[in-house]
Amino acid sequence: MHCPACYRTQKSIATGPALEPQYFCTAFMNLNIFKDYSLQSRATADLIVDYISAKPQSLVCLASGHTPRGVFEFLVDDVMAKRVDIGKCIFVSLDEWLGIPANQKGSCRAMVDDDFFTPLRIPDKQIAFFDGMANDPAAEADRINKLIKDHGGLDIMLVGVGTNGHIAMNEPGTSFDIMAHVSTLAEETKSVGQKYFTENTVLEKGITLGLGQFRQTKLPILMANGTKKAPIMEKIMGSNATESLPGSIVHIMDHAWVMLDEACYTKARHLS
Repeated sequence: MHCPACYRTQKSIATGPALEPQYFCTAFMNLNIFKDYSLQSRATADLIVDYISAKPQSLVCLASGHTPRGVFEFLVDDVMAKRVDIGKCIFVSLDEWLGIPANQKGSCRAMVDDDFFTPLRIPDKQIAFFDGMANDPAAEADRINKLIKDHGGLDIMLVGVGTNGHIAMNEPGTSFDIMAHVSTLAEETKSVGQKYFTENTVLEKGITLGLGQFRQTKLPILMANGTKKAPIMEKIMGSNATESLPGSIVHIMDHAWVMLDEACYTKARHLS
């Protein structure tokens, strides 16, 4: 069979409960489709739990925002039920808005605090996040680059995908090889980012892990759900790897896991 989006040879892919086997590009070596967001989140949390159980001293990067919220809920339950011990993990920042303090509602740190760090009372010694108020943002990016390098690279990196295809704050046109850096935000990102704040907030730049770090992560996971993400996932699934579409990096990452719910996947297939 051939992929209806790009006509490349297909392979059978793993699916969640209650779905018939489906097919898509061989570039997505670990593409998984789930009946709903809850099953998708549970399976994504299981990947993380299994990895940490095998390597308790993992260096872990988990995205903030709406997409991973269900994953956080399951992880909190798993830790509290003692199904996994995260006491030796270090949690690394994915990205942060420049000029936004960590305790302001809408900051990436505040979102992860609310969803994960605070419920589990994770101590500061286990947290290495970008400081959006740093006087020297480039040096702040270098600080996290050094931390990751000193730990032998990231073990786990869970990311979502923006409606323009960005991963973290790696906007279209960003090099696939770049490490943590200061990013100038695309207009779409600045506009969509307002949903996290209680009032209109100036968003111009951010500090972000790079696509090079996503490529080098031992367990990289890209997660998208819902019909709103279907148009961009249709483009990603039907594209070759191109820096104009950051999410398409998964085409050159045989070890990446792409986790979609049925709503996103089905509409993406329909759009193609």
